[in-house]
Amino acid sequence: MQRKFVTYCLLFFLPVIIGYGVVEYFTVSMPNSFQANKDYMEGKGDAFENLVLGSSQMRGAVNPEWIQQPTLNLASGDQHHDTDFKLLRGIKEKLPNVKTVIFEVSYSHFEIPHNGKDFWKNNFYLKYYGINHFERSVYFKDQLSYLAHPSFFSEKIQDYYIDGNRKEVYNAYGFNTNAFHGQFQDLGHDEVKIAAMPRFKINTDPDLITFKRNTTLYFELLDFLKANDYNVVISLVPMYKTYHGKKHPDILRRRDSILSVTLKNYDNVTLFDLERDTLNFEVNDFWNQSHLNPVGAKKYTQRLDSLLQAIK
Repeated sequence: MQRKFVTYCLLFFLPVIIGYGVVEYFTVSMPNSFQANKDYMEGKGDAFENLVLGSSQMRGAVNPEWIQQPTLNLASGDQHHDTDFKLLRGIKEKLPNVKTVIFEVSYSHFEIPHNGKDFWKNNFYLKYYGINHFERSVYFKDQLSYLAHPSFFSEKIQDYYIDGNRKEVYNAYGFNTNAFHGQFQDLGHDEVKIAAMPRFKINTDPDLITFKRNTTLYFELLDFLKANDYNVVISLVPMYKTYHGKKHPDILRRRDSILSVTLKNYDNVTLFDLERDTLNFEVNDFWNQSHLNPVGAKKYTQRLDSLLQAIK
């Protein structure tokens, strides 16, 4: 009877395990920024002098190819200051030559909740960078990719293997040089059509509780950077002109007030503000209202490089 039960269990679970193994293989075989960064780090060792943190806005804006000093961009979609801080502390010993840390403070950065210990990308920080963001002991499943966000990766698998769309192409510096597909490309970068868009993603909900929590951690991050003798560049990435009219004035005012306090109290901080630069950054430089495409990234990174050469 016991042997029969074991046999039935194997017959039931074996196809499930094999099926998951196939899906996991498809997931990890797709190009991704974590693997590209890991390859870049392994090739460069501890030579990096600049470290970039932040969300997808920074990920798509900084192409290390155009910076003279070795630069590592560890920004990633939806990555907030709490995750930036964990990344910095976790990777600090591996990057002993980093002198400058670059991170963003977007328009509503202080009024969007932090990622927290259950952020789905924690699997990837552990799998590719060896950094535990779970705030607990880790298990085998914590390094599995597909289980981290099944619906997201099901769509990516469909896109990549079946439809053949939106293929990510990473250069030797870990930057996706094929990140053009998006709302603006779909509209042919037609400014009239873009202006007529009824809505786009922007936070317009003030949240004073989140503001207080986020700014507390933000100053802890700045104190850590100051205590460890890092130069800091706070980046305000360019936004397309239609974005600015949708900002909530109170959210913007509070963000700007924190930046003013920062510049007053931290002499190691430089503000790199191109957020409203609608003269040098035009419609063809954008992926959508709040993200540059690789053409815009080259412009932005070259401007950033000029600043880095001035403060090194």
